[in-house]
Amino acid sequence: LLLQRADVMSFQKALRSDSDWDDEIIQVAGVLQVVDVHQSWCGPCKAVASTLKRVVMDHGDKPIKFFTADCEKIAALKKSVGGSEPRFQLWMNGKMKKEVKGVDAPEILGAIFKELGIKA
Repeated sequence: LLLQRADVMSFQKALRSDSDWDDEIIQVAGVLQVVDVHQSWCGPCKAVASTLKRVVMDHGDKPIKFFTADCEKIAALKKSVGGSEPRFQLWMNGKMKKEVKGVDAPEILGAIFKELGIKA
């Protein structure tokens, strides 16, 4: 079964402003937030979308949310502008716990599982 791009990406909420960032990432406690940091010219990473979707399907009972964020529109992410590789940031309680640079699904999954206390 092949999923259309919209179906695969629908589990991720787009953060479009500093206000969204503050409301969804900084002010939320007790939830692991996985943010696909991208630039407007390349968009969210499609290569790992199915991997992240599998986390939702297999571990939907865990306190985890997935987001996409254009680093050109959110002040807290400005340092990522100009990079040519995707970045996946894991946040909890207003603090970044881990950043994975590049499309490395095993490293991304390992970081998520570690933060959620899931044995891989």
